[in-house]
Amino acid sequence: MVAESKTTASKTFLGHIYTPVEKGSNLDLPEGFLSVDENGKISAVGKRKDFLPGADEQVVDLGKSLLLPGFVDMHIHLPQVAQTGRSGEHLLAWLEKYIFPAEMKFEDVDFAEKLSYWFFDELLRNGTTTACVFTTIHKTSCDRAFSVAEKVGNRVIMGKVLMDENCPDSLKESHQQSIEESLALFEKWHDRDNGRLKYAFTPRFAVTSSRELLKGVGEAWAASAGSYLHTHLAESRGEVDLVRELFPEARSYVDVYKMNGLFGTNTVFAHSIHLDDNDLAELKRHDCSLAHCPSSNFFLKSGIFAFERIKESGIRFGLGSDVAAGPEMSMFQVMKDANYIQPSHWLTPADLFYRATLGGARALGLSQQIGSLEAGKDADFIIVDPTNRNAIANDMLEKETEDILSSLVFLGDDRCVEATYIRGREVFSKKNFSKAY
Repeated sequence: MVAESKTTASKTFLGHIYTPVEKGSNLDLPEGFLSVDENGKISAVGKRKDFLPGADEQVVDLGKSLLLPGFVDMHIHLPQVAQTGRSGEHLLAWLEKYIFPAEMKFEDVDFAEKLSYWFFDELLRNGTTTACVFTTIHKTSCDRAFSVAEKVGNRVIMGKVLMDENCPDSLKESHQQSIEESLALFEKWHDRDNGRLKYAFTPRFAVTSSRELLKGVGEAWAASAGSYLHTHLAESRGEVDLVRELFPEARSYVDVYKMNGLFGTNTVFAHSIHLDDNDLAELKRHDCSLAHCPSSNFFLKSGIFAFERIKESGIRFGLGSDVAAGPEMSMFQVMKDANYIQPSHWLTPADLFYRATLGGARALGLSQQIGSLEAGKDADFIIVDPTNRNAIANDMLEKETEDILSSLVFLGDDRCVEATYIRGREVFSKKNFSKAY
């Protein structure tokens, strides 16, 4: 369980600060300060020598620790968190063998609640302050998961899964019921706590969706202002081939979603590997965003995301852990895998860090609130001690910024995260953390 969250009232943190700003450039303040007001907003950020404490201001000196923006995980599955490391299958067979049976257990609401505490605690322990989350088809369990996120303090975009074809009977529901339940959850949870909790309409993917379901989801989403549309797109060759058989009237997988009204600024397509130039042009034209999940793509041998090509196209994208196909929640690991999976392009640590923070926030339409450490934004940040990882030298913070980032990206993991803050509240502290499950 996380330590009890505490509201910070006008507090300033002193330490090494690193944050991206728009267009991938960086604000580099090796010795800096970050001030948080009583409303959980960043009130000031600057060089340490310029800091003048107020009479009643709390000052926290972090010594050689780093202050970084909290990570943004654009694609992750809550019910799959206990299924990591289940090897030996490609996507469709892996779903049948491991994932669908795991999701059936979410019919038990008490089980769902217990796993939700584990899941949301683990996100915070890994420094993830914002996550775009799949649950299951079960309305009551999704509702319970929202309640847990509200209590623990996470910032989430989440929704119940919709499936009505090509899945186990126990995970199949009528499209009318599924859409009605999704609308009810939207009404209850979307923009809860000043937008900390948001709702996403979540058809699993085209393979498990009838034409009636996709059309109905498009209509429901269009009628639900501010909500998101979160689904999978072109993850594996086998999946793409099956979609072609199921929807012969569509030019491509992208067209299946487009012709059902599932394109727009708040659309999040996970994976998006096997796409042609026409697909990319349509995604850009409709301002859709993508979640690149390199660890998962490695694990399931799904293919290689066209990182540089999509970057040049101007399509918004960030990174996702895609647990459980991704083996762990650590966005440090995801950044590393994003570089490793590219066969010829070298992705810089600064670019990778941008995609895991501000780039992800921008892809979710939240870059005015989160993603970087700038005055006026919500104080979502993490405290990191790189030397908790034995492979990182004790004097690392005396090195150049590029070397510090490189060490974090290629050697960092959950052991480096000392504390996590959302809206200025401490929602995880390594000193007080204990598992109660």
